[in-house]
Amino acid sequence: MPATAVTRTSRRGAVSKVTSAKSRSVPQKKPTLPSPEEARVLEELEQDQYTLNRTKQWVASLSDGKAETETSPLIPMSKSVSSKPAATKLSSTTTKSPKQKKKPEQEEEKRLRRFRSKPPASFLVKLQRARTQRMVVLGRRRVTQNGAPCEHVDIVGSTGNVYEVFVCHTPTCTCPDALKGNECKHKVYALSTVLKAPEHLQYQLALLTTELEEIFANAPPIPTDIGEEEDSKGNRKPTDGECPICYMDLHPEHNKLVWCKAQCGHNLHKSCFDQWAASMAGKEVRCVYCRTPWELDVGDSEAIKKAGEYSADGYVNVAQQFGMSRARDYTSYHQPWVRRQFGVGW
Repeated sequence: MPATAVTRTSRRGAVSKVTSAKSRSVPQKKPTLPSPEEARVLEELEQDQYTLNRTKQWVASLSDGKAETETSPLIPMSKSVSSKPAATKLSSTTTKSPKQKKKPEQEEEKRLRRFRSKPPASFLVKLQRARTQRMVVLGRRRVTQNGAPCEHVDIVGSTGNVYEVFVCHTPTCTCPDALKGNECKHKVYALSTVLKAPEHLQYQLALLTTELEEIFANAPPIPTDIGEEEDSKGNRKPTDGECPICYMDLHPEHNKLVWCKAQCGHNLHKSCFDQWAASMAGKEVRCVYCRTPWELDVGDSEAIKKAGEYSADGYVNVAQQFGMSRARDYTSYHQPWVRRQFGVGW
């Protein structure tokens, strides 16, 4: 930029001074950084001033009766936040272990059917039939299903048909009444009479795993599981003496014998016992000695099934082998229904 002349004149018109515009420009000073020693001195002055101000505030608060406790007046400004170095704080945050995930709680088992708080009237009817009508257990088999103990119970019904009751999470039966969706007397008989289940579990339509474990832990042992042990432990009486039915010598080398596995252990001729069982038509077969309900061997039950005939419904019927009647007893049934179906009844 070229220099220009500037003429200054006084009020009287006289020229006082002639200067150029370039000569009037004020030279700008370049900023200079303080030396390290000067920077240290400035920082110490700032620290002293800060400490002095904080001390005055603290003394003033003491005189007013309200002492400040947030920061001590002797703490330097640079250390008022934390006395630990920044590197230590960084390391403490980076070395934190990740939080362990909580294990999901085990879900509570759900009952497959609604819980019954009290026995319904329909159950009481089936329980009465199970207690008054004659039924026979041919065999029991313990299995495991879905991690829970279960049991198959082969039952001879009141008309001689052989049904299979499966006691599991949802007890079932192969009889026509159960296939229609009803609670049958055979299922009630298996839980109440055979397995001796607690009363509040006898009328449930579905059972939990813990309830099944409780039932089988307290149920009578399966005869086939303990037959050999009972014989070896001496529960069976010696095979000498006479048969209590025919009063002839037992002679095990010439006659096939059976013995009471339920309680007393006395021996009998098998042929005599078969006649004794056939004579108990309509009644439960019991031991001649101790009158305990008779328990059959698996071999006997299989032989009875093979000797049985098929009924019109397709079931194996062993009424003849047990001296039962094939005619169904309808006295405990709803009489208006009986009259509509058969034209008889009260």
